[in-house]
Amino acid sequence: MNKTIFKINQMDCPSEENLIRMKLDGIQEIKNLDFDIPNRKLTVFHDGHNDQIEKSIIELKLGGKKISTEETNKKDFVENTNQKKLLWSVLTINFAFFIIEMTTGLISKSMG
Repeated sequence: MNKTIFKINQMDCPSEENLIRMKLDGIQEIKNLDFDIPNRKLTVFHDGHNDQIEKSIIELKLGGKKISTEETNKKDFVENTNQKKLLWSVLTINFAFFIIEMTTGLISKSMG
């Protein structure tokens, strides 16, 4: 497995992170993406060559350039489950308020 570090000059918020994730989503060789937004660095753990990865990052026109590539033995990656938990919490709260609003609307015979 290889570890390639990219410097992306215009990556300064999570929206650029999501843009990069979407662009690199279809590349099978990528095993993990590690974003360091304050330092504007992206570490890509991948198998094989990084030509397609580098080309995709450059196509985004965010000032991305490859800093280094090296071999690594890292195989285990921690999945960030905090975002999944947060999303499900927000969806549950939203659904609960929808039920409350519908119930009160039916009880008060409101057409709104």
